[in-house]
Amino acid sequence: KYDPAATQKTAEVLRLAGIQPMSVSCRIDRFGHMSAEAVAALPQSGRINRSKLREELSRACGREFDVPAITTEAGKCRIQINERAAYKVKTGCAQHICGNGKLCGDCWTSFPDGSGRVVSILCDGMGTGGRAAVDGAMASGIMERLVKAGIGFDTGLRIVNSALVAKSGDESLSTMDVSVIDLYTGEVTLLKAGAPGAILRKKGHAVVRDTPGLPIGILNEASFNRSADSLSDGDLLVMLSDGALSSGSDWICEEVEKWDGTLPQELAETIVSKAIARRSDGHDDDITALVLMLCKAE
Repeated sequence: KYDPAATQKTAEVLRLAGIQPMSVSCRIDRFGHMSAEAVAALPQSGRINRSKLREELSRACGREFDVPAITTEAGKCRIQINERAAYKVKTGCAQHICGNGKLCGDCWTSFPDGSGRVVSILCDGMGTGGRAAVDGAMASGIMERLVKAGIGFDTGLRIVNSALVAKSGDESLSTMDVSVIDLYTGEVTLLKAGAPGAILRKKGHAVVRDTPGLPIGILNEASFNRSADSLSDGDLLVMLSDGALSSGSDWICEEVEKWDGTLPQELAETIVSKAIARRSDGHDDDITALVLMLCKAE
C-alpha cells in the first residue's frame, strides 16, 4: 500500500540534501516492509552522499534502510531504497551427473523475490539423462519465472503440473522442492511435491524435516505439502535430491552437525563426494546438495 506520510518525509529529506524530487513514492508490501523510489533532478555537484541519505531517511521514516541504489541519466537520477533485512543467505551447491554425463536431471535456482525473501527451488526430473534434464529444467524454470512475476506458489505449482502433463504423450515427472527464507524474521517455509526431506541445523543440531507427497506430472491436480520453522544466525538448511540419500540421511546429519566452516559450497561438495563413495548397490544417479546458511546482515 502507498504510505503518504512516509512519502512526504522522504521528499523533505531529499530537499534538505539538495536533491529536488520530481516524484516520490513510499510503499509497504504485504509483509510490512517499506521501500521508497524517487526521481529527481541531478544535483549540481553530480554526487549524492548515499550513506548520509540512508541515515536521514531511516531517521525520518523510523525504519532501518539499506544504502540506496542510484542510477543517473540525462540530468535526472532515480533513487531506490529498501528497508534493511536482519539476515542474508550464503548459498552453496554441488552436483554429480549420473555416469559422469553432460546432462543432469536435477535443476536448482536460488534468488531474492523482491519482498525480503530468498526463494530456492530444486527439481529432480524422473530418471537420468536428457529427458530427465528437460523435465527438471522445465519445472524449475517455469516456477522461477512465475514466482518472480508475483504468482503464488500453489498457483505456480498447478501451472507447472499442467505443463508437464501436457508436454507430450510420454510420462513427464519431476519433484518440486521449494524453500522460502524470510530475511527479516528468519522464518523458513518448506514446500514439497514428491521431494525428499530437507535437513535443518539449528544451534548445532541437525534434524530431517520430511513431508511425503507425489511428484508433479502424474495427476491433473497437484499440491504442496508444507512445513515451517525458524532459523537464526549460523543455522543451515540443506536441500537434497534423492540420489544423495541412497545410504540414508543419518550420515548426512552427522556431516552437517560437525561442519564448522563459513562457505556452504564446501559442505555441499563434501556431501556429494561422500554420497558417491557410500553408494554400494551398483547403481548411479544424479546427486544434488544445496546448502543455505543464514547469517546476520552486515
